[in-house]
Amino acid sequence: MTIYATDDWSMTSDRTDENAVRVADRWMLAWRCSWLPDRLLTRAQALAAMVPAEIVAADPYPRHEAAQGRMISAAGEVGIPVEQAVFLLMRRRSA
Repeated sequence: MTIYATDDWSMTSDRTDENAVRVADRWMLAWRCSWLPDRLLTRAQALAAMVPAEIVAADPYPRHEAAQGRMISAAGEVGIPVEQAVFLLMRRRSA
């Protein structure tokens, strides 16, 4: 899994079509993640939001404790429960 951050303006992944982009909206350094379009995020939160997107793209229900821990931690950094993150990502995936 690799998250690519380019020129401090965008983040993409080699595992998922989800992405994050920097926007000029309210904050000087706000970010929006494709699967959380209604939230303004910091750069660290945007990077964290890319983690569950990559994990769910590879395995929607990871059994490895390390992957589960990464998802819980990343969702917590974004400020949502891990169950909500999985639900939103799975809904986008099936659309």
